[in-house]
Amino acid sequence: MLRVTLDKDSVEIRFHHGLFEPEDTEKMIGHCVDGNRRYTTATTVLNGNLVYTGISICHSDDNFRRSIGRKKALAHSLQSLTKKFRTAVWAEYEAMCGF
Repeated sequence: MLRVTLDKDSVEIRFHHGLFEPEDTEKMIGHCVDGNRRYTTATTVLNGNLVYTGISICHSDDNFRRSIGRKKALAHSLQSLTKKFRTAVWAEYEAMCGF
């Protein structure tokens, strides 16, 4: 989990990795795919309220890498936050990963 506090507001990002069956993927993205797919979600919670969940689904020809999935899902999940918060979250994420 990733936490960032600015002024009186607090954001938490929770990551989850899993495996979608083909029918689960169809429900999520709107069309059917072949085979199982690995995925990563990043859920953004602002002051205790769910704001957005970003998802990254690995293509069947690619090797699943948590770090890539986290970056993509995080980018999607931050789209509704202010630039100030997005910048602070990315800085904290980079510090957490040791960049």
